[in-house]
Amino acid sequence: MPAETLTEYAERVLHAESLEEKLRVSASVSPDEIVGGGPNPRLSDAVEPGRPETLRLRSIGDRDRARFPSLAQLTDDECRGRLFHFFANHELMAAELMALALLKFPDAPADFRAGLLATMREEQLHTRWYVERMQACGVAFGSHPLSRFFWDAVAPMQSPLDYVTRLSLTFEQANLDYTRHYAAALREVGDEVSARLLDRIYRDEIQHVGYGLRWFRQWKASGQSDWDAYRSALIFPLSPSRAKGNGTGFNADGRLAAGLDAGFVEELAIFERSKGRTPRVFWFNPDAEDAMARGLRGGGYQPTRGVAGFISDLEPLALFLSRRDDVVLLRRAPRRDYLERLRGLGFDLPEIEVVAGETALASDSLTRQRKLRELRPWAWDFRSAALFAPLRSGLPASGPPPPEWSEPVRNLFSKTAQMTRWPAWDPDDEPGSPWRSHPCHSREVMLTARAAIRNAFGDRRAIAEKAAFAAAGRGIRVDSDETLSDRRGNPVSSKTAVAPVDTVIEPWADRVLDFSVQYEMTPDGLRWLGFCRQVLDDAGRYLGTVWSPKFCRGLDDDLARFLMETVLARYAEGGPLAAELAAWLSEAGYFGPVGIDAFVHRDETGRLRHRVICEINPRYTMGRLTWELAQKVSPGREVRFEIVRKPALPTDDKVALDARGRLAAGSSVTLTDIETATAWVAQLWVH
Repeated sequence: MPAETLTEYAERVLHAESLEEKLRVSASVSPDEIVGGGPNPRLSDAVEPGRPETLRLRSIGDRDRARFPSLAQLTDDECRGRLFHFFANHELMAAELMALALLKFPDAPADFRAGLLATMREEQLHTRWYVERMQACGVAFGSHPLSRFFWDAVAPMQSPLDYVTRLSLTFEQANLDYTRHYAAALREVGDEVSARLLDRIYRDEIQHVGYGLRWFRQWKASGQSDWDAYRSALIFPLSPSRAKGNGTGFNADGRLAAGLDAGFVEELAIFERSKGRTPRVFWFNPDAEDAMARGLRGGGYQPTRGVAGFISDLEPLALFLSRRDDVVLLRRAPRRDYLERLRGLGFDLPEIEVVAGETALASDSLTRQRKLRELRPWAWDFRSAALFAPLRSGLPASGPPPPEWSEPVRNLFSKTAQMTRWPAWDPDDEPGSPWRSHPCHSREVMLTARAAIRNAFGDRRAIAEKAAFAAAGRGIRVDSDETLSDRRGNPVSSKTAVAPVDTVIEPWADRVLDFSVQYEMTPDGLRWLGFCRQVLDDAGRYLGTVWSPKFCRGLDDDLARFLMETVLARYAEGGPLAAELAAWLSEAGYFGPVGIDAFVHRDETGRLRHRVICEINPRYTMGRLTWELAQKVSPGREVRFEIVRKPALPTDDKVALDARGRLAAGSSVTLTDIETATAWVAQLWVH
């Protein structure tokens, strides 16, 4: 057989219809033939690899996907064969893509093309080895669907730099995780032959990544770090997340052996971006009600220094609302050490993007270019609406639209609007019960409400006053002598007293238990999530939340019985209250998280009574955050979430993990970054 030229060899690997022809390694190409001629006339922008009919790549949009076997399934021959089938398809595509690069870039440096030729030969051998292993397991190549994502992601390459970025530093780098991970798994189930094969391929992949890295460094922009250059060179939908194995350990040693520097490896370890699932986008703006108190457009609102510090210290809490495939917008980038600590505690990290300001994405935002699933600010207000405005076009037309910031949406947050609709504290009370709220819109109505409460309870009953838009715990206590104080009894200046317009006036209650009910408003109605106990200080300010799989655990018998027999059933999904609340939210077009604050109190006779709705929060709450955290720790465990003053000395995390690597009983961790916090930190205990 006459010797092949390099072009003929590459064309055969790319276009041959026979697997045997595609995998036949040619040793006859002379180094003198490495420098090619002009562009290949058989190439087009939509080039497809030649394949026998049984090995055709799935059509674009075909959802018939091969299922990747779990580790437990690898004891089964057919499942191991399916694993080798998956790897063989990737190795074959790698060889075909290398052939395509040889044909696309004939004028690339001779050393680059020589290395590409050598790598292509190794990929042919890898494919052959995987085919032999799957056949030994009784699986035929082509008996499972063949994904085309790898091909579609790399074939559009526009330059040799583009090639090494997409293939060498992304997909082959991910193979450093896959080959080492599955070599160990196969060895554990007793398949030593296959384990040694993956060991061999792993060593080759280290060399392949190193080859690409050498040329990447030569061609990248001068002065850029490897990490910055790599991120900027990738073209969406590729991202650094694709350079890591899915469901495998992160192999830092293999990457260092390939020549990647420690900084690159550390950045990649904590980087996350969706590999397929369209992301939700999160934003932390807990001062929304302070802003909307100034009117629909905020009236020039600026947070005080204390509020701004609180937000800065605690905005990483949005990370715990998200999943790995989501995006969290932050005002400043978290420290790498902090993110590595969270990852080490078993928390999945989302993609993080830093914004330009409270109402503006960064000019180089990638999120604005993507298809998105949902927009999830902590709360909708005029600022979050402006921040998310450029992202609306990425949302699916079939899903529920995010709220348009409007007076009806703002009105959902108004305590006077809420208490106008639900003034009665207990639905079982007789009409005219003194245990009710009085929404007031003028000084005259407020004075009338005060008088009604005093007439019903006597002068000794204190009165609570709350502004229409205010955070929890900011209410004022008015005693019989008209002195003003907080719940702890500390005097309050009249300058900080609730304004006489848009105020809720209520009898002061002897609270026994504060709790919240967490819902999610969906197009199908209000979905119940769970109950949380709220921890408040004597002044009614929020301190923390407790979530337990048994809500009444640890409570006095009479209180637990009252909750079980009377209280909890009132919040049932599909019940009258949930239906009424869903209708109210639907009127404003609101979908998203919803929390109800409620409490149990004792009346003047000592009888337990229930306040069904104290406040409605059409937003995320710390109770919802605690519920989300409970889903990420060992099942069945009680969790306690608290916001506390930053301690003078750092406290060490106490970590206990279950068999699946989730926080177990006995764990206590600081969730936010104590190193950068100025005043506040968030902590979690698992019991």
